[in-house]
Amino acid sequence: MAIFPKIENEATLQENDKTRLDATKTFVSKDEAAVTLVRIKPDAAGSFVDVTGSSSQDWFLDWQYSTAGSYVVTVEVTTDGSPITFTSNIEVITAVDDNLFSTDEQLKTHEDDILNWVRNGRSTFLDKHRMAQTRILAYLDEQRIWKPDGTRFVKADVVDILEVQEWSKFETLAIIFEGLSNDVEDIFSVKADKYRRLRDGARSRSSLRLDLNSDSVLENTEVIDIRSAEMVRR
Repeated sequence: MAIFPKIENEATLQENDKTRLDATKTFVSKDEAAVTLVRIKPDAAGSFVDVTGSSSQDWFLDWQYSTAGSYVVTVEVTTDGSPITFTSNIEVITAVDDNLFSTDEQLKTHEDDILNWVRNGRSTFLDKHRMAQTRILAYLDEQRIWKPDGTRFVKADVVDILEVQEWSKFETLAIIFEGLSNDVEDIFSVKADKYRRLRDGARSRSSLRLDLNSDSVLENTEVIDIRSAEMVRR
């Protein structure tokens, strides 16, 4: 007999952003007694919340954290004996530290009803903006666009996000529609292709100002030519 508690959650989350702490993949072996109680605790210092419901599809807790920090999420499962627990970690950061390059409002200028497609357990696309940010920084690294000391750029080096806002907006829209598509010819696939093309156009702008010396100040000489991947002195 065995109980296998599972909890799934986002690794990184912005404070005051809705998220889902998901224990629906919890299961027991066939020779184990039926589950009688499932509780989730979103913070080690907090209290358990009963999420048992009528089926395993109810075993989740939608939550948001008002303060940045590291949190331990716990799921507790009970059958006919002592409860079994499983823990996971979630890092909550401030909007300033997140430094996302685009916003949901900017997405709505292209797709009025875009928020209708936010996945269950969330109320924003901040996770997709964060994915776009990761892709942008990875692109710079792949193109060998590095700091003078050879290290890769990080999000904090993008001091003026206006420089990458269009790129990030279209990258995020492409990510969203890629996730919605289940056929190469459906409307979501068409939209994903459209926004990838717009992304490519925004990305090919002549120059991008980045904080080359990591002093959080943009100087006139800190300009990268994206097309040639060379630093431009001005």
